Amino acid sequence: MYMKKIIVSIVILIFIISINVYASNGPVKQDSIIECNGTYYGKHSSPAHWHVVKKINDKWVSVGSEVELPPCYIKKPNEKEKVQFSKCSDGDTAWFVIKGESKKVRFLAIDTPEIGDNPEPFGKEASDFTCKRLKSAKNIVLEYDGASDKEDKYGRILAFVWFDGKLLEKELIDSGFAKVAYIYGDYEHITELREAEELAKGKKIGIWSIDRADTTLEDDISDSNELVKLINLLIDIIKKIIALLFD
Repeated sequence: MYMKKIIVSIVILIFIISINVYASNGPVKQDSIIECNGTYYGKHSSPAHWHVVKKINDKWVSVGSEVELPPCYIKKPNEKEKVQFSKCSDGDTAWFVIKGESKKVRFLAIDTPEIGDNPEPFGKEASDFTCKRLKSAKNIVLEYDGASDKEDKYGRILAFVWFDGKLLEKELIDSGFAKVAYIYGDYEHITELREAEELAKGKKIGIWSIDRADTTLEDDISDSNELVKLINLLIDIIKKIIALLFD
């Protein structure tokens, strides 16, 4: 009987480890660790979320359910940097000269239609809009949000883009060429961008003139978050089963 309990427990533990790998959507970001009253928290990406973590074999790994934010979390202040335009890319990315080097920047908190192998409606318009604004801008400033990573997994810089005192993300949304998307933290200008998006939707301009255009990438992210919560609930149930087996 005792051996049976051990075998069952091992199987369940393997299942928990497998599910935890899936639910965490990747490894804990080792530079994100926060200590709050003796409890450590770490951040995952895609989508970004926090877990209670523990250091095992010199690496921080998730050992608890998802939490909205660590209780002692304090957002870092935003930083701004004046840059020069380098070259166009598409609606929500462009190249800028940063500290003497041309780097690709992904505009924070928005998504525009694709222009690649499978071009989407208004993708070219969004790309042309961005390119025209940046080419003619006399002053360009990147704003790095303290609640966001500095780079994404592709090595692109993540930033809000200001041209001649105007927020490019908002200008794209105002014109119906972008959606609010990829919100992984308490970003600075989200309220303003969401309000602009609602106005664009009401006017049915650009991407909002297309049927079902309001099905944004955030819907997929929301579904993913719900699935993660369900998996974490199952993990908690399995842990209780293990505890009962050894009572």
